[in-house]
Amino acid sequence: MLFLLVVLAWVSERALLPLGDVSAGQVPVALGFLLLAAFLLGELVVPLKLPRISGYLLAGLIFGPDALGLVNEQSLESLKVIDSLALTFIALSAGGELQIDELKKGRRIIFSALVALVLVVFFGSTLLFMAARPLFAFTRELSGRELWVMAAVLGAIATARSPASAIAIIKELKARGPFTEVALGLTVAMDILAIVVFALVVSAGDAFLAGTGLDSRYIFGLLTEIGSSLALGTALGFALAAWLKRVDSHHLITVFLVAIVVSEAAHALHHGLDHYFGLSFHLEPMLICIAMGFVVRNFSSQGDRFLHVIEKGGLLIFTLFFALAGASLDLVVLRQTWMIAVLLVAIRFGCIQVGASLGARAAGAPRVYRKYLGFTFITQAGVSLGLAKAVEARFPGWGAAVATLAVASISINQLIGPVFFKTALTAAGETGKDSASERD
Repeated sequence: MLFLLVVLAWVSERALLPLGDVSAGQVPVALGFLLLAAFLLGELVVPLKLPRISGYLLAGLIFGPDALGLVNEQSLESLKVIDSLALTFIALSAGGELQIDELKKGRRIIFSALVALVLVVFFGSTLLFMAARPLFAFTRELSGRELWVMAAVLGAIATARSPASAIAIIKELKARGPFTEVALGLTVAMDILAIVVFALVVSAGDAFLAGTGLDSRYIFGLLTEIGSSLALGTALGFALAAWLKRVDSHHLITVFLVAIVVSEAAHALHHGLDHYFGLSFHLEPMLICIAMGFVVRNFSSQGDRFLHVIEKGGLLIFTLFFALAGASLDLVVLRQTWMIAVLLVAIRFGCIQVGASLGARAAGAPRVYRKYLGFTFITQAGVSLGLAKAVEARFPGWGAAVATLAVASISINQLIGPVFFKTALTAAGETGKDSASERD
């Protein structure tokens, strides 16, 4: 089926589309092909003991513009609008999977591991990146201060991870239990904290290079944006719960519309305030949706219904999102920097393992936490890429080189992370315990 699909896509691209309006025909063909090819390749990797999202990523990678090119750059750019829907939908799912009772049970290890992970990953990565600086060609012309800021920026990016991959693998493996809940809670908390750490590092780095004081307004503005996003998400969560209780049908369409509206409204507000009032204020759609899902799950009677709806739309969203993520990986950059990128990946991996193990030991957690909890924090995606792009804009001199290295290492983490996450959940013995039938 996959072979026939590839042949059909090739024929459509080479023979059929040139006969008509190429711009009108390429995008739907690319969308349909990528969705089906990713689904099929996801099934093919299952006998290899790989998670399905590895197949989705590989499908995008193989058929994307940097490899076979059956999905070209123009089509990929048009399809990126799906990312907004996918990320907010996944954030709703992430919030819905967090249960207060389970989080309370694991609060000691969550707090301990969160502190240990952030401190060890940030400071450990920063120092090791600094030690490895002779391997980076662009560092030879940098001053001592610039080198320290560069290393700290890479350390801050290393703390971020991917809630999207965590949710996808948890859903696929039907994982449920204390280890899964701790891993997911830590993932969400680390992603939020990574944004704060990055903002602090960038602001401190600017002050350090300029020899001035720390820009407290920048930090205050960021914390205001995060707080406003969580507060708005809480209010919308109660509204969504009331809607689900009142209306008996079309819940999946409702959730899709909520995901689209939240994403587009947040971006529209940001551009409107910037254009008309010169204000830089950006509500974070993923934080809004995490709060919404959390409220519906824990503070309403619609939690089980909400999760059932999310589960029905999950396969489509996860397949498209990770296939597009794979197609977006820059193989040219990866080929040029893969040796240094592998070093960055190894440094981050080691720091995560040490941090997770120390946090688990400090909390007196069972051995499976000490050995495998770190495996759940390897994958990086949306937030990490956003931080990498921000470096390029904030530090024009050397930021582009750092962003390139960061993107290359994120690409590798994105490919290997799901495999480690599946290994951890399997070792914890929490797979195959959750299903739609159990919730019903």
